[in-house]
Amino acid sequence: MNMNGDNLNPYAIVNLTDWANLENADGLAFPDTPAKLRDLASGDLSAVTSSLNHLYNTLLNDGVVYSATVPAFRYVAALLGDRPSRAALAPPWEGGKFPLRGKLLTWLANVAFDVSVGQEQRIREWGKYSPTEPFPNFVDIRSIYPEAFPSVASYFDDSDSRVVEAALVVAVRFLESPALAMHRRRLTPLVENILARSSSEWHRSLASEALNAWGQGRVLIESYTDPLPSGEYGRVHNSQENRGSVDEPPF
Repeated sequence: MNMNGDNLNPYAIVNLTDWANLENADGLAFPDTPAKLRDLASGDLSAVTSSLNHLYNTLLNDGVVYSATVPAFRYVAALLGDRPSRAALAPPWEGGKFPLRGKLLTWLANVAFDVSVGQEQRIREWGKYSPTEPFPNFVDIRSIYPEAFPSVASYFDDSDSRVVEAALVVAVRFLESPALAMHRRRLTPLVENILARSSSEWHRSLASEALNAWGQGRVLIESYTDPLPSGEYGRVHNSQENRGSVDEPPF
């Protein structure tokens, strides 16, 4: 697919956002959140580790998203698609561990799951919300999918198969959006040949679920039904292979 994320400027996003009027899990997003986002491309192991923990713990806390998560989501997608930043997202100290670009893609996938229509419906049921009560942060994040999709798609041919799978997981989540439905047929062969054949049971289940929902290809296994009320199976960062401990460098 001839797609790239060059239309997004990550530095403009982080510099022009009014972070002082946004919140994360700790309260006001300024100055920590913009500083942590800038550090993601710093190349410094300690700074990058701290920034990843900020993404996973402060901007996505136990499935809760915040007003600051919205521009952070847009920034991470833009950073992944920014060609000048590619080298910084593949630092030499990664070794053979799960790459930084894969961790960022995984974070996008986790956020996309937590703001999905299905998850929103579950929250409404648990909290007995009015069916028409809006979840503004959910809607705002989902509105970013069309502009963020090219950045994600640019990793479909990454040299690391784990990164390719991470990108496909994000794409499957994004393609829940009607605005991206036209890409489902084009993505079906990748879902069938990569996600559906993954060593990860969860990835295989997600592939089957997507193919069934799209009406494309073959349903290879029965879609996984979450037996727990939390819906946690859909969030990739429960997997230690993808994230690592928050108390240790995740590389």
